[in-house]
Amino acid sequence: MKTLRRQVAVTLLLAMLATWLTVFALIYNEQTRAETGMLDRDMRDAAQKALLSLPASLLRAAPSSEDRFELPNSNRFDGESFNFQVWSLADKRLLVQSPWAPDEPLISDFQNGFQDVTLRGERWRAYAVADRDGRIQVQFAKSEAQLRKETTERMRNGLAFLSVLFLILTGMTWLVMRRAFRPVDRARDAILSRPAMDLAPLPTSGMPGELQPFIQSINSLLERLSASLDRERRFLADAAHELRTPLAALSAYAELAVRSDTQQARDQAVDKLRDVATRTTRLAEQLLDQARTEAQSEGPAESVALDRLAEMIVRDNEALAHRKQQRISLDARPASVHGGVDALGVLLRNLLDNALRYTPEGGRVAVSCVSLTDGGAQLSVADNGPGIPPADRERVFDRFYRKAGSVERGSGIGLSLVAQIATRHGARIEWGPGLDGRGVGITVTFPASV
Repeated sequence: MKTLRRQVAVTLLLAMLATWLTVFALIYNEQTRAETGMLDRDMRDAAQKALLSLPASLLRAAPSSEDRFELPNSNRFDGESFNFQVWSLADKRLLVQSPWAPDEPLISDFQNGFQDVTLRGERWRAYAVADRDGRIQVQFAKSEAQLRKETTERMRNGLAFLSVLFLILTGMTWLVMRRAFRPVDRARDAILSRPAMDLAPLPTSGMPGELQPFIQSINSLLERLSASLDRERRFLADAAHELRTPLAALSAYAELAVRSDTQQARDQAVDKLRDVATRTTRLAEQLLDQARTEAQSEGPAESVALDRLAEMIVRDNEALAHRKQQRISLDARPASVHGGVDALGVLLRNLLDNALRYTPEGGRVAVSCVSLTDGGAQLSVADNGPGIPPADRERVFDRFYRKAGSVERGSGIGLSLVAQIATRHGARIEWGPGLDGRGVGITVTFPASV
C-alpha cells in the first residue's frame, strides 16, 4: 500500500542519491580534466615551484650524475613514477634530473605546456615551463598509471566521505519524517480507538499546515454524516410516534370486523378500517417526503418551471377534489424557480392537500403562480374553508402541530415540510385572504435566481 510517508522518504532518498552521484561525477571530472584538472594543476604547480627555486648559478655549474646526495638507510625512495628534468635551452644541456629519469628530454621539442609522451613503453603526462628569459626549462612527467592510481585513491576517499554523509542524511531524514508524522499517527490512533458511532470532529491542533485542509474536510464530512444520522434517528422516532395510533386503530377495527355479528356492523368496521388505512398511507407518504427532503437538502439545484409543476400537481389532485365535490382553479403563468424539483413538488402538493383536506364539500380552492418583475416568482394557494385563526398561523408550521377541535385528522407534517422547503430555497411565506370572504391564503415568494 502506498503511503505518503513512504513516498516522501523514497523521494528524498532518491534526491540525495542523485545529488551524491552528481557530486561524485563532478569530483571525478575535476580530478581528471586536462590542463585545468586537479592532477594537471598539481604537476604544473610543482614544475613552476621548482623553476622558482633554482639558482641562476646552475647554468654555470657542470652537472654530474655521480655527485648526488643519498637518503638515510632507514628510508626508501618509491617515486619512480614521477620524473623531472632541468634543461639549459641555449645549448640543450641537461642540468638536473630526478633519479631514474632518462637522459633524453621528457618533452623532445621543448615546447611549454602539457603533452602526452611515451617513456619506457608507457604513457606519461608531461609538463614543461621555461623561465621568463628563456634560459632554462623545467620538465615534469608522471605516468598515467600513477595518475589513475592517485585518481582512484582520491575517488575512494571521496566515496567514503560521501557514503558516510549519505548515511547521516538518511538517518536525519528518517528522524525528521518520524517527528513530522507523529501528529498524523496520533490522529490515526485516536480514530482507531473511537467507538463506532463517535462522529466528533478530529483535533486540528498540532497538525502540519499541509494537512489542515484535509482534516477540515474530514471534519466537514463527519459533521454531514452526523447530521444525516440525526435525521434518520429523528425520522425513526417520528415514524414510531405517529404510526403507533393509526396502527392500533387498524388492529382494533380489523378485530371489530372479525367479531361483528351482523353484516351492517361488519361493513361499518370495514369502512372505518379503510379510512384509517387511507390516513396511514398519507402519513407514511408525508414521513417519506420529509426524509427524502432532508436527504436532498444539499442536492444540486436546477431551473424549475413552476407553472408546469403546478399544472401537474393540480391534475393529480383533481380526483380527490371530485370525491368531495370541490373545484380547483388554476392560474399558472410562466414562472421559474432555481431549486430542487422534487422538493418544490412536495411543497405545492402539501399546500394543496392541506387546502382540500380542510375545505368542506362543495368548496373551492385556487392555485396560482406568477413571475415577478425582479426575477422572482410567487406561488399561492387559497381556499374558502374555515380558515386559521391569526393566533395559530405561526404554529401550524411546527411539526406534528394539530389545531385542537379540528374535524379533519392530519399528521401535522405537511405544513412543516412547506416551511422547511421554503427556507431551504430562500423563500418567504405570507398569509393572505381566502376566497369568497372566507378561508385563508398562503403565498410563497421565491427570490430571483442568482
